Amino acid sequence: MSARPDRDMNSDAVDHSAPNINTLWARVLVDEFVRCGLRQAVIAPGSRSAPLVFQLAGRSEITDHSIIDERSAAFFALGMARSLGQPVALLCTSGTATANFYPAICEADADDVPLVVLTCNRPPEDHDCGAQQVMDQHRLYGNHVRLFHEVAPPAAEPRKLAYLRDTVCRTWLAALGPRSGPVHLDFPFDKPLEPVAASSDAPGHVPGGALAGNQPGLIGRPEGAPFLRLSNAAVAVDPSRLDRLIDRIDRSQRPVLLAGADHRGALHRESVRRFAAHAGIPLLAEAASGLRHWSGRGDGVIGSFELLASADGACGLDADLVLRIGHPPLTWAVQSWMARQSEAHHVQISRTDRMSDPDRLLSEQWVGDPAAVFDALTERAAAASDERRERMSRLQGIERITIETLIEALGQEAGLSAPRLWHEIGGLLPEGAALYFSSSMLVRHLETFMCGHDSSLDVHFNRGLNGIDGVVSTATGIAAARRFELGDRAPPTVLVIGDVALRHDLAALLTAIEQRLDLTVVVVDNGGGEIFEYLPSAAFGAIHEKHFATSGSLPIAEILPRAVQMSEPSDWDAFRRAFGESLDRPGLKLVRVATDRRADLRMRSRLMARVADALARAS
Repeated sequence: MSARPDRDMNSDAVDHSAPNINTLWARVLVDEFVRCGLRQAVIAPGSRSAPLVFQLAGRSEITDHSIIDERSAAFFALGMARSLGQPVALLCTSGTATANFYPAICEADADDVPLVVLTCNRPPEDHDCGAQQVMDQHRLYGNHVRLFHEVAPPAAEPRKLAYLRDTVCRTWLAALGPRSGPVHLDFPFDKPLEPVAASSDAPGHVPGGALAGNQPGLIGRPEGAPFLRLSNAAVAVDPSRLDRLIDRIDRSQRPVLLAGADHRGALHRESVRRFAAHAGIPLLAEAASGLRHWSGRGDGVIGSFELLASADGACGLDADLVLRIGHPPLTWAVQSWMARQSEAHHVQISRTDRMSDPDRLLSEQWVGDPAAVFDALTERAAAASDERRERMSRLQGIERITIETLIEALGQEAGLSAPRLWHEIGGLLPEGAALYFSSSMLVRHLETFMCGHDSSLDVHFNRGLNGIDGVVSTATGIAAARRFELGDRAPPTVLVIGDVALRHDLAALLTAIEQRLDLTVVVVDNGGGEIFEYLPSAAFGAIHEKHFATSGSLPIAEILPRAVQMSEPSDWDAFRRAFGESLDRPGLKLVRVATDRRADLRMRSRLMARVADALARAS
């Protein structure tokens, strides 16, 4: 749980006293972060970070979370920042504690998630002399952060305090963008670290004159304003370039709009949907795009595109113009479809200049607010022609056949399986629920089989670097953010995860319990990593089982912390009951769904073949 000291360690606008220089320095720093908008702090306990711990925990505007394991704490902060869309502070002590933040920082960098990383260290004189818990933390995270600054040693001087506030404002702006992401400040602190009085002859003593007067560096700007107001310049839509794009859109015979995973997709989805409907362009949406699992998506959003792309010829969806937003396609079928569109004109529209084109197909990349770009296109592009409306109607008919065939085929698959699991979950999740899911085959099954549901969901996925790292920890951060934002009546948060990813981050289940979070965890337990069954390693017997599929481990029930209660449904009726009850009960709930990964592989092929056959008969 978040904690509060017995008394507020931060002085108000009248009392600017401080027992030592570290306390003064940390108080000014945290005060400026609050003025910038900081409201959440994740703290991995340690000694060297004590000056900042007391100040972060003492501000009523900040909710502070204590998580012992630095790696888990970092992913927790990542989940919070992803859900809130605002920077979250992440604090630790010195030494290898800082290195444990690295995986989550890499993920935040890859997916433009804002984190304010605060690491602490001993003063410069303790370096290169064998002192304990001292290591070189200068630019520790390399190019994975938007900004690094080695903060000056604390000093009770007006100019230094003004420098500190100025640094906070610049750091906050760098975290927000225009390409948002992690930033890193490294602080040298000497003793005393706690807010205790330093004697007048001690280096940490604060001279009385340093606290006199209305120095802006000490007390901040009036009325709680940031010390330095900064803004990211908006990239205006170039009229002449817009004219060229509109001309290309109007002349296009077979345009499509592909929406990849984007944790900020909800910010511009209405503008994108409105443009696609106006111009008669099919909108092909991945699950984490913000456009697919949305009750306001309209008939123009094609949610079954993974199945259509898997069918021969992609059902006439070959394009001469591909407008793209979000990440590149995730699934193999859509990646193959994209590669076949090599002769089309590809245009990426995104907030930043980050490269998002692994196949090198782009002809144009627009950098700016996608909502502004699509609003301008809607205003000036020609309305849908009869030919485009006919094409859209045909695609909508194809999607109806696809989903009806899929539902019928899934109903004939009686045993527990990962493909049917996603269809069941899609029908059970209530409006506004958060869905966070693991990578590898789980996300691919989601893209394929959870495509015929209309509820608005808050969908999240650590898309940037894939892998299985920190999945449970990220989910706990999302659950904590939703509680902060929506209160105790927030719609449920659900994590769907594989057994290997759960083992990798098992201790984070205790974080969910200690933070008293409402979180349902559905673990698909198929005795290993299913995605490796699709790779050549599957032909190599024992080595494959041990080092790729990672099967042969202890059963999930035997490794769960004792405080975690698990239900194990044996059929779909039992699953619906267990899952539905988990959504209604507070706290952490775990539902284990046992499947056979090789049977899931065969079922996936069987279901996709059924859909392809139905589409072939209908064509």
